[in-house]
Amino acid sequence: MGRWLEARGRLDRPIASLSRKDLECMALNAISRFIVLAAERRTQAPDPAERDALELLLMG
Repeated sequence: MGRWLEARGRLDRPIASLSRKDLECMALNAISRFIVLAAERRTQAPDPAERDALELLLMG
């Protein structure tokens, strides 16, 4: 994942120089973003089966 981020220019320094706290924050942000996108998709999903699957995923 680090190499992918570095290659895309999303990091201002090599991933090896990031602290554990930096990595945890990145992971938390990625999870939060996934939840927001899944929630938006759930409200826009025309297919009831897809809506139900996203609802189940979001509710845990």
